[in-house]
Amino acid sequence: MVKNSNTIYLLPILAACVIGGFAFYFLEFEPMLSWKMVTIISLALLLLSIPLYRSYRNARDKRKNIPLEDEMSRHLEIHAGAYAFRYSMISWFAIFLLRDKFPDSEEMLSIGIMAAAAIYGLVWLYFKRNGIPHADQN
Repeated sequence: MVKNSNTIYLLPILAACVIGGFAFYFLEFEPMLSWKMVTIISLALLLLSIPLYRSYRNARDKRKNIPLEDEMSRHLEIHAGAYAFRYSMISWFAIFLLRDKFPDSEEMLSIGIMAAAAIYGLVWLYFKRNGIPHADQN
């Protein structure tokens, strides 16, 4: 499926608006920001660079008539998702074992969601660099 050139930039623009809106809200209405909130906003802005880079690369590839998605990238996403699911279940188990250390369930849930996303990103990067195990076997 070839994406329209306008939709390539839609995700980073929406993400920038949401992150910018949250940052503006917290800076305007929360005079005493905790270091946790500053860290979360900084990490969100840093992670925004990934979809911006991918959008730029996709636009460049579209101009060169290179397909945006191929069989290897789909294979990579499927395997990375499967391995990340396994590892994130282990992290959720560890989080629930340590639930007494968290002040409230909302923080526990947010750390678990962020950990699952980070695990997927790390597994995807690992498979991208080292190859998919047993990819040549059917």
